[in-house]
Amino acid sequence: MMKFVTRVLLALSLCSASKLRSKDKFGFYFPVHSQIPATIELLQSVRKYYPNSPIYLLQDGGNVDFGPLCKEKEYNCIFDRVHGQNSRWNPHSWMARFRKATAALGTEYVIYLEPDVIVRKHHTIEPKHDAGGIYDDFNPHMGKETIRYLEKMGRERNPNFNVSWIHFGLSGGSYYRSEAVMDAFDPKHVKNIDFAAMEKKEGDKTMSSDFAMLVALFARGWTVYPWEEVSQHWLSPKKPDEPERKSEKLTAAFEHNHKEHYNDRVPEKEGKMIQTFSERFPDTTCHGCVWYHDADPAQLYPIPSHQPPIPAKYRYPLSA
Repeated sequence: MMKFVTRVLLALSLCSASKLRSKDKFGFYFPVHSQIPATIELLQSVRKYYPNSPIYLLQDGGNVDFGPLCKEKEYNCIFDRVHGQNSRWNPHSWMARFRKATAALGTEYVIYLEPDVIVRKHHTIEPKHDAGGIYDDFNPHMGKETIRYLEKMGRERNPNFNVSWIHFGLSGGSYYRSEAVMDAFDPKHVKNIDFAAMEKKEGDKTMSSDFAMLVALFARGWTVYPWEEVSQHWLSPKKPDEPERKSEKLTAAFEHNHKEHYNDRVPEKEGKMIQTFSERFPDTTCHGCVWYHDADPAQLYPIPSHQPPIPAKYRYPLSA
């Protein structure tokens, strides 16, 4: 009975969100776990610069109940709770949850948030591509075999597709065209991506959400390139003899890698509203260990498990 009531309440929330489709161009997807002060600070910042944009706050396996906070007019967010699957390190889980949030928001674009993001202003530079994030030239880039693999897959939808960005960058503050998310993160396409074989070539980064989303979007021929409105915060100042950090933009609306609010005192008002769930979900910490049959979230394999077999046509690396 409780599960039924939860589904009904969520359906009502999604229904309310769908009414925003004609008015709002940007929505926000914000998965959280146990970080309270930074979550509150970021929600307040979003509401300051995007007062009417819908926010989908997902409790991704943690026990902190932000539901009462989201009901307050000054926060006004959709709240959902799911079992812990360490989604940020498990592509099937991550894509399914991101796609569900995108459908609920009903906006043209989704801006993805993490607790270590700050918002300086409302962005002024509009998206030019299907997705974009940090100018990440400091993490390892994808290899040539992976580029060939993704370009061949991507040309099934977009015959002229070429990989446009080979680094990470899809962290907090990145944007996504909803049409691209609904297509690229669709289980019928995600099930064809050979993450397990790719990991042997690319390493553990393959399973990270930053990289896995890039892979999924490219596998369907969508374009990804850095956005001028998102920046990386560096903890140490640039030395005079160091090259320019293209990832650092002090004029960007969103900046990633801020931890300074993590230990802030929770305001008294918000502290009274935020509760702890009585039912605690077991947590998951492993990487590349959560898989769905046909990438369908309704068909979860036991955790941990291995990626199910990929159709021969899409096994990594693809033959020429």
